[in-house]
Amino acid sequence: MKSHAFLIFFIVLALTLSGCSTTTMAYYNTLKLALRDTSVNFSEKDIASSKIDIIQIKAGARDTGALALAFIDGDKYQWISGDKVVFTIQNGVITQTEGLAYDLQYTGNLLHNPLASKDILPYSWSRKVDVDEVGYGLVVNSTWKVVGEVTHEYVGLDVPLIKIVEKVTFPETTPFLTMGNTWENVYFLDKRSKAVFATEQKLSPNGDVYDMVYLSKIVRAYGSQSKVEK
Repeated sequence: MKSHAFLIFFIVLALTLSGCSTTTMAYYNTLKLALRDTSVNFSEKDIASSKIDIIQIKAGARDTGALALAFIDGDKYQWISGDKVVFTIQNGVITQTEGLAYDLQYTGNLLHNPLASKDILPYSWSRKVDVDEVGYGLVVNSTWKVVGEVTHEYVGLDVPLIKIVEKVTFPETTPFLTMGNTWENVYFLDKRSKAVFATEQKLSPNGDVYDMVYLSKIVRAYGSQSKVEK
């Protein structure tokens, strides 16, 4: 995977080559806003006027921050945080990271990611992962279920969602105890489009929980509450 330094250089170079148009400057200013290190609090108007997609993120006990979309390759989306961590997300699942204490270097069997299914949610998913200082070729198994429908409020918008829970079983590896090797990831899908709108994911037994909200997707779908639901 490209280093975050190269990714940021690529973005800056692209902005430079594209000239100083109003759109370019708006994109650049939004990028600076999304990547600032302090706690962020976007409004619906901020998101609607943004020229770049933004995810709100909270990692463990740290302040709420943001991720800016930097690169798209098919169903692979790369996002950059204010502290220059790169998250690669495919069909709602974090599949690679760079810049964390324990980076997720690789996730296999992505074709069978349950969230990639267009029809019935598959019950289980088995994949191999490589995690820095934890192990390589580790087999992670998970079971999935639809819990039900919920409504959450994001930037003042009421959003109807489908809640899906993934129970993850991570292999026993030193120095982790068996009791810490099972946890739940949660995914919230838009009731109408089935797009992933929010997630709560943990990548390894000793890692943080990453609480992510896809603000740009939500505002595009429900901005101004869908024009007062027409």
